[in-house]
Amino acid sequence: MISRRDFGAAVAAAGARPGGRHVRRHLACGGVLLVVILAVASSVGAADLSDQEVLAALTSEPPRARSIRLGLAFLRGRQRPDGALGDPHRTALSAFAVMAHLAAGHTPGDAEHGAWLRRSLDAVLAGQDESGYFGRLDNSRMYGHGIATLVLAEALGTCRDDDLEDRLRRALVRAVAVTVAAARVVKPPEHQGGWRYHPTEGSSDLSLSGWQVMSLHASQQVGVAVPAEVITGAVDYARRLIGPDGSVGYDKTGDDHAALRGLGLLCLGLGHQERSPQAARIADRIRSDPIAWQGPWFFYRAYYEAVGLGRTLPEQWAIYAPRLEQVLISHQAQDGSWPNPPGDNEAGHGPVYATSMAVLALAMRQGLLPAYQR
Repeated sequence: MISRRDFGAAVAAAGARPGGRHVRRHLACGGVLLVVILAVASSVGAADLSDQEVLAALTSEPPRARSIRLGLAFLRGRQRPDGALGDPHRTALSAFAVMAHLAAGHTPGDAEHGAWLRRSLDAVLAGQDESGYFGRLDNSRMYGHGIATLVLAEALGTCRDDDLEDRLRRALVRAVAVTVAAARVVKPPEHQGGWRYHPTEGSSDLSLSGWQVMSLHASQQVGVAVPAEVITGAVDYARRLIGPDGSVGYDKTGDDHAALRGLGLLCLGLGHQERSPQAARIADRIRSDPIAWQGPWFFYRAYYEAVGLGRTLPEQWAIYAPRLEQVLISHQAQDGSWPNPPGDNEAGHGPVYATSMAVLALAMRQGLLPAYQR
């Protein structure tokens, strides 16, 4: 006999798996299949489930999927005629919004949202200057450059349009060249291997370096050559900022920045050091000081804890994810956006930033983007 509990668990498991959204869509839309399911359920004794209850279970939308859908709808409503979103850093913010859609499984060839994505990708491409640098035209500096480079690699990994693919690849190759050149700037030993606000700057910090190393890793995943010593140098730079107790510094060892723990863990994973004592101690800190709806750099922290744990220690992410997701889902506004929590200092980046980062954290379980691949 199929009990109400067993049947509900099976439906929930289907919805939680990558592609579960498509399972639900086909079950809800396939009338013949639904009749068969109802008949089979009845024949094996599922007498405690009415047809309406079975239909409701098959077509219900899990909270995480609903939250992602509403967040993406909010972002699409902020697009300007030229495809850009947000102020003042339009290139970087447009890239964030595109990345959120890609992470949720939408692509430039998507019948539903593909046209929206292509317009925003055009806006991102328009933000690259003649040297290949993103970050000058919208004054987002190397932050914007790393974010835009990352989204080009992620979009290229999903592209099925030859013209768009060619434009993305050419722009990506030029952007990677800028990132590699910036990594090779001679710096003091404690800063070597990282990046700072400008391509020629002689210092580094982990926060900014994270976007660069993620963009280079994603670029490798879609066939763009990246010198191995640049990735190795970036991982070594991050390792130097991780204390023996698992603390993660911004630009010097000994600091402990909660928002950087996930990034430190991600860098160790990219260096194939996910089983190192440093990784275990960072994970211990994340578990013992879990994210809450408060404090500085909340959205940055949520994003990197999801990506760092999800890519580097997936078994621990499976345990931690429900808490992070509950914090995000329970504080989403009715219009699909996210407000800033008490004590947060990211309000100046605007709702496109906050909403994109929240969606990216929620979509991590789907693991679709090149940057998340091993």
